[in-house]
Amino acid sequence: MYHIEFDIAAVFLSLFIAYYIIFKKGIRKTANRVFLGMITLNFLAEIADIFGSIVNNNPQYTARFIQDFWNYLYLSTHNTLAYALVVYVFYLIGYEKSKRKSLIVSAAPLFTELALLFTNPFHKLIFYYDEKSTYLHGKLFFIIYAVALAYMVFAIYLAVRHRKGISGTITKALLFFIMVTFIPVIVQIIFPYYLLTLFFETIGLMGLLFTIESKEETINPTTGALNRYALNSALDRAMANSGNVLLLIKIPNLNYYNKMIGFDNMNGILKRISKWMDESYKPNTSYDCGRGHFAVLCEGIDEAEIALMREKTMSRFERPWGKGEFSLVFPVQFGVIHIPEDVKTLDDVFMLIDTPFDGKVSVELDVKNAVYKYERGVLIERLIDKALKNRSFQVYFQPIWNSESGRFTSAEALCRLIDSEYGFIPPDEFIPVAERNGSILDIGQFVFEEVCRTYQEEQLASLGIEYVEVNLSVVQCLSKNLMKTFDETLKKYHLSAEKINLEITESATTENMSVLYDTIDVLKNSKFSFSLDDYGTGYSNISYMYEMPFSIIKIDKSILWKAKNPKTGEVEKNGHIYLENTIRMLKDMGYSVLLEGVETVEQKMLLEELGCDYFQGYYFSKPLPKQVFTDFLKVVNT
Repeated sequence: MYHIEFDIAAVFLSLFIAYYIIFKKGIRKTANRVFLGMITLNFLAEIADIFGSIVNNNPQYTARFIQDFWNYLYLSTHNTLAYALVVYVFYLIGYEKSKRKSLIVSAAPLFTELALLFTNPFHKLIFYYDEKSTYLHGKLFFIIYAVALAYMVFAIYLAVRHRKGISGTITKALLFFIMVTFIPVIVQIIFPYYLLTLFFETIGLMGLLFTIESKEETINPTTGALNRYALNSALDRAMANSGNVLLLIKIPNLNYYNKMIGFDNMNGILKRISKWMDESYKPNTSYDCGRGHFAVLCEGIDEAEIALMREKTMSRFERPWGKGEFSLVFPVQFGVIHIPEDVKTLDDVFMLIDTPFDGKVSVELDVKNAVYKYERGVLIERLIDKALKNRSFQVYFQPIWNSESGRFTSAEALCRLIDSEYGFIPPDEFIPVAERNGSILDIGQFVFEEVCRTYQEEQLASLGIEYVEVNLSVVQCLSKNLMKTFDETLKKYHLSAEKINLEITESATTENMSVLYDTIDVLKNSKFSFSLDDYGTGYSNISYMYEMPFSIIKIDKSILWKAKNPKTGEVEKNGHIYLENTIRMLKDMGYSVLLEGVETVEQKMLLEELGCDYFQGYYFSKPLPKQVFTDFLKVVNT
């Protein structure tokens, strides 16, 4: 007598899972659809097992064809479920069109089993009925269990074999499902009348639902699209294979549009964009990665298909999104990433996704250049860490000519990164990286200490150097310990703060003004002097200069070069007027004026005519290593 209590419980669990995945989670990926197929097969098997058990328990009241119908339906759906598990795993690990043959080959045992099952009326090797219509297993019924077991083993093999392409959570969930399914099969072989298998299979499916198929982890709450977590899982698999393409679609400056039309209206537009992408790029999977950045993961598409997708996207974004007064036309950045050919790591991919697009016209993302810049930045970070650890940064000194005394009375300290393997790294490359990651604090302190040591040990005062200019980063100004570290260093080398002139760039003065003012006040009270560097390249807001205790204004070389070209010697009228009036204005305001980028005697003579106080540039000297600098001073200043 078959016991159907567990099957009845399994039916209600299956209905709950089906409801959840259809109405709560949604079906967006092929893997979701395969999972729903597994639920459907499991549900049909449960219904067939219940009614089949009832008619098998009471064959005297049932027509033979009805008894056959339920038994054949149960055996066919239940055994197809084992193959569906393999298909599900295929899609989880990154099924490609090129692997379609593998799925077809793996279906051979199922087709063989189904062929035996549906020819059973002729050979009765799977099951048969005795003279009392009692349902009995045939000689080859063991094949049913053998094929199911084989598919489970194959699914385990796939999960373990491709574990690098899927998360540990997915691997554990799959193994849990297989274990929960396999154990009751063994129990049911021993106790055939207790129908436990389908109940435990349903428990296993529920485990998959709340791990692999969990909505909260994979859905963007704003647009309802798959999110970056889901993309991360998909990319884990894609990176392990070839022939995958990730399309990037970015709209610029989402915060600006949020302020322009409001969050609710902009969210509505993002939903429309996401829906359009989901429909337009089928059967490929689209993702909302946040901040107006979308991605589409495509499998096995060629360049012609990519070109069509690009044209479709650019064409759609030429038309407005939204309705009425909240209808907007967005520029778009379109990018194509061939995986894994164009990128080496997931970090590379998400860097390309997350890099803001602030353009005003639609453009194509230069993937190779963006990846190069990112990887170069990572390398620079590593070289900075290495140089700080080994104290291998070098401080060069560029002499500054004093036009009044006719000699070099100061110098600018410049940090140099020269790596034993990668050679010279330009300051305009490593300084921005150091400011972003905070290592500029350590670099700044290294330079400050080297300047103090050099000034004292090389007796620069005796060589005519009254002070040394040291660049001060805004990041350093944000440090609460800046004055303390400076003061300790000065005491260590028995040096007065008057021997140090701190340079602050004009663009830097536009950020964190209150903190910057407070820091400058503290430094000023300790007798440091200040220069405004790169005047003319930033906002040129005179109000900043009123607030800062600058003694020297360093005019950027671009202003001099526009007035008198160092290569041709030509004088540009308007450039000359601007240079002349800038110098006059600054001197009338009480500042000393230093011109950077002096490279020819003609430029020097022009600046002398205009009353410039200090000259700095290759005409006098390029930046020099410490020892060469001191030797230079011994020759020219004595």
